[in-house]
Amino acid sequence: MSEQLDSPRSQTQEGPLRKISLAIVTALALGASFGLAIADQATKPEDATKAKGKSEEGKAVFQKYKCRSCHSIEALGIAKKELVGEEKTEKKPPDLSGVGLDRKADWFVLFLQKKEKLEDTFHPKKFRGTDTELKKLAAWLETLKEKPAAKKVEEKKEGSGE
Repeated sequence: MSEQLDSPRSQTQEGPLRKISLAIVTALALGASFGLAIADQATKPEDATKAKGKSEEGKAVFQKYKCRSCHSIEALGIAKKELVGEEKTEKKPPDLSGVGLDRKADWFVLFLQKKEKLEDTFHPKKFRGTDTELKKLAAWLETLKEKPAAKKVEEKKEGSGE
């Protein structure tokens, strides 16, 4: 029996079988990694849809709590809405088009709770919604990364030497 295993015939049959087995294992590994890559790509559009949905939720919170009575967001076409009997503040409230360029959601949460200052000043009004609404609003504010139109005009003037 041992003579048969050591024969040249058994060695020649073992070579092709080993090559076929290796080819199958390689194909399965490549197929699995390709499948994972496709699965990863398939979730990205869904994540983008979720992010857009959350973004819209933050915008709804902004509108619900009348943030636009003080703030505008020129980049989104949201104009400041003057309210009758509105209190005048010393500082002009900023346009929020680019607030996400400099700040993260965690900072907005603290600032709107009057736990963080901006230029040595707390936000004039403490956010009065729920924690969930505050997080949605803060996450949305972080997405606002376009410079306001007024700043763009100023930069063009500075660049042209006017």
